Amino acid sequence: MCTAGRVSAPAAVQGQEEEDQDERGRGQEETAGEGGRTLFFVGGCPMRSRARILGGGGLVAGGLGPHATGVAAGVGGLRCASGHGSLLSSGGFGCRLRKYLSCGTPPFPRGSWRRPGVDFLFGIRRDSTDPPPSQDAVTDDRWLGVLEVLSSGSGFIRRKEAGYAPSNDDIYVSGKLINRFELRTGDELSGTVGGRPRNGKAPPIQRLELVNDCPPEEAKGRPQFDRLAAMHPDEQLRLECDIVGPGGQPDHTNRVIDLFCPLGKGQRSMIVAPAKAGKTTVLQRVAEGVVRNHPECHLMVLLVDERPEEITEMEMCGFGEVISSSFDFPPERHVALAEMTIERARRRVEMKQDVVVILDSITRLARAYNTTEDGSGRTMSGGLDANALERPKRLLGSARKSREGGSLTIVATALVDTGSRMDQVIFEEFKGTGNSELVLSRDLADRRIFPAIDLVASATRREELLLSEEALLLSRAYRRQMSGRSSAEAMTELLGVMKRAPTNKDLLEMSRANL
Repeated sequence: MCTAGRVSAPAAVQGQEEEDQDERGRGQEETAGEGGRTLFFVGGCPMRSRARILGGGGLVAGGLGPHATGVAAGVGGLRCASGHGSLLSSGGFGCRLRKYLSCGTPPFPRGSWRRPGVDFLFGIRRDSTDPPPSQDAVTDDRWLGVLEVLSSGSGFIRRKEAGYAPSNDDIYVSGKLINRFELRTGDELSGTVGGRPRNGKAPPIQRLELVNDCPPEEAKGRPQFDRLAAMHPDEQLRLECDIVGPGGQPDHTNRVIDLFCPLGKGQRSMIVAPAKAGKTTVLQRVAEGVVRNHPECHLMVLLVDERPEEITEMEMCGFGEVISSSFDFPPERHVALAEMTIERARRRVEMKQDVVVILDSITRLARAYNTTEDGSGRTMSGGLDANALERPKRLLGSARKSREGGSLTIVATALVDTGSRMDQVIFEEFKGTGNSELVLSRDLADRRIFPAIDLVASATRREELLLSEEALLLSRAYRRQMSGRSSAEAMTELLGVMKRAPTNKDLLEMSRANL
């Protein structure tokens, strides 16, 4: 259970940082009288702004306490270090609690809350009657945002909540600091902000603590992403884990992918998906497999031009960082969000980190580029401009395993059989650019055979670098048996075998005598 100490607001505002840390370390509580104001410390970060709790009761020292209507709570910094938690419903500035998971006990180590989680731990609403926070106060925002370097040499820290677009919450970063640590657009910065900003100016960063979750000194001297040598993926991202599907039945999606269309670190994978073929479920299973089996990988789920309810569903799963732009936003926001997300991934790869980006979908992103790009005067079939796919191809081409260390894996969906000639042209242009292709079957989905994967059409290039010798022999043996059969017969037979073997390891042992 996440714990938080609280003190009266005036004392906290006037107290020094040492007193704040001491109060957080004790984790004690002072109850406010009815109608009184209370300042909470969540994860060791003092909250300057205040709001009213809508649901879930009051937050007290030691965990989520009994009902406390009207008590004020902090607005900022409500992020879970483990990356878990989700929202039940939201509207306006309000939301209600769905999950409340363990986050440790105070005192909290400095910088332990630098990463964004799945947003809020409990529901809040802004209170317009509360006075604004003092501009002289030094905030304690550990995870600041993503840097955008301007042509002048200085930069601003953009917020994900604003779609990485300029906003009033931006933080100024001087050119001197950027040059000192060789910062680049897309770097995720953690630190503190302080000082009174001048009228019309953004507040400056006071202290830089982390760059992409590493000490700032490690950002100096790193290579340029475009100069990293690309290699074939040779380390498999094993996705198999205990997943229970609807009705309490085991879900074999990840097991099928591991054997017949394996993913490796640095893979450029395309999921070819007709409508209503279970695309969203496959993406959720892949995300869960990455989070559970590969905690060393930084997972980002990029949803472009998607339905709002699917975005909420993905956020409620709690796997990775969800970055979204629903269809009710303009195409310019889709493009800006996608490019900043890929820049973030590139910066981490430069620092020899492993990153996985799940993109849904490359088709809708290409449509957004087609709308925002200046026309070249040459129009392809379906109304697609000749230059519209240049930047999406560069984005997808960022996926690679670096010889110098680090990898960027991109799993992107491509929509087919939508009835749109433009979508078909986009798919044909991207077909062959990836080194792994997972094809979903509408026929299997209509027959309620899941996962609806076309085993014959799905494959990974150079799969011998990812699979063990036994797994490779098993995969090829099943492909020979399935040749000439329909996709429904092939998947039904494979699922029957997997039901008798709980894991792929058991399946290999069971099939060893027949290989």
